[in-house]
Amino acid sequence: MNLRVVIPIAEGFEEMEAVTCVDILRRAGFTVVVAGIGPAPVRASRGLRVVPDADWEAVRSESWDLIVLPGGAAGVQALSASASLRAFLLDRHQQCQRIAAICAAPGLLAELGILEGRRVTAFPGVLDPQCPSYRLVDAPVVVDGPVITSRGPGTALDFALTLVELLAGTPRRRDTEAPLQRPLESPR
Repeated sequence: MNLRVVIPIAEGFEEMEAVTCVDILRRAGFTVVVAGIGPAPVRASRGLRVVPDADWEAVRSESWDLIVLPGGAAGVQALSASASLRAFLLDRHQQCQRIAAICAAPGLLAELGILEGRRVTAFPGVLDPQCPSYRLVDAPVVVDGPVITSRGPGTALDFALTLVELLAGTPRRRDTEAPLQRPLESPR
């Protein structure tokens, strides 16, 4: 099973979210392509520079099992400015294909109408809690059909492991998570 994931990044992306997802998904054995929107290297929100594996325009027409949108307010604004990414997301939505977004990125999905009728989460203040078109949930990760959302950098590991489980099952998640030496309970 060769599962393929694309993670588009743009200037100002949140590095913890992007790098954690890339790392965990690759540990799970997936093919993960970091696709840059704009010139490389791409500078993250805290100054980390990342050289993408490919340019977004070169890989957008390929077949993907999942797209993961990292947050970072400036990064999401830059992603939103890409007409081809917006069209790609709308096409995936119409075909009920998986779309994952963390932190500020669910705001882009809301803007496109992809969150309509769904339970979702996001970084506080990104989504309107009174919006009648979706139900904002106070949870680290929310899965509602093909749309997976998460809150922010602190939930990135749980978000990535949830994506592994959704794509390849609970045993693959366990095999990926075990070497990480995560505590079963939070320290007190």
